Amino acid sequence: MQIVENTNAIAWTTRSLQYQAKAGETEAKFKFGLTNVSKEVVTIAGVHTSCGCTVAQLPSQPWVLQPGDHGDIGVTVDLRGKMGNLVKTVTVTSSVGIIPLMVQVSIPRVDPNSPLTAMDRDRNLKVAAVDRQAVFRGDCANCHVTPTIGKTGKALYVAACGICHEGEHRASMVPNLRALNKPTDAAYWTQWVSEGRVGSLMPAFASKNGGILSPHQVKTLVEYLSGDFQNESSIPGVPSPALAPAPAVPANRAAELK
Repeated sequence: MQIVENTNAIAWTTRSLQYQAKAGETEAKFKFGLTNVSKEVVTIAGVHTSCGCTVAQLPSQPWVLQPGDHGDIGVTVDLRGKMGNLVKTVTVTSSVGIIPLMVQVSIPRVDPNSPLTAMDRDRNLKVAAVDRQAVFRGDCANCHVTPTIGKTGKALYVAACGICHEGEHRASMVPNLRALNKPTDAAYWTQWVSEGRVGSLMPAFASKNGGILSPHQVKTLVEYLSGDFQNESSIPGVPSPALAPAPAVPANRAAELK
């Protein structure tokens, strides 16, 4: 049985860190400071990272913190062969619950003035079809990670959801969230935002599942989707996909379709 995190047991300096890498750097190092502020002994049994290029290290394993003890969890991300924005999660398993941490690294392109080509986008789409979480890495992260940093509620919807679900060139397999043929509520949105859908392009956005959104961001996004979103026809300034005009059909094709 998973222990629900006791948020009053450990005081963290932060649970999310960001780093702007310089061209040529091969690794990014982070430190998460923590203090046992409870009156009980806290034991950190281990740490697990979201992929092999990220390594987390404890002072000892298991790490036993007496009341008042403090220290750091070190995290190193291998940047070789990568570019764009990386988001990695570190899951801390402790006697006071499962605790998610997150690191974000922005890695400059070899040629920052070179825009993505249609071939680049096609390649990224194929990668995402195999690994739905790939949308948070490499070139994709420039559009799907950076704009979400620090945002909540409606602004977060525009940055994280609207970019695909209300985009001008929305793919046919991406549903219009304003025209779903099923009832929705907070539980429905929480499931989809946090877990996504395995076998599709829909990633899991919750940091605990390898995504980019903190529990607070997920909460505010769900509140918006199950509240004001229901009464809006579209994002201000962005045409609703349901109202977008259908592409013109050539005359010869129109005759075939009659």
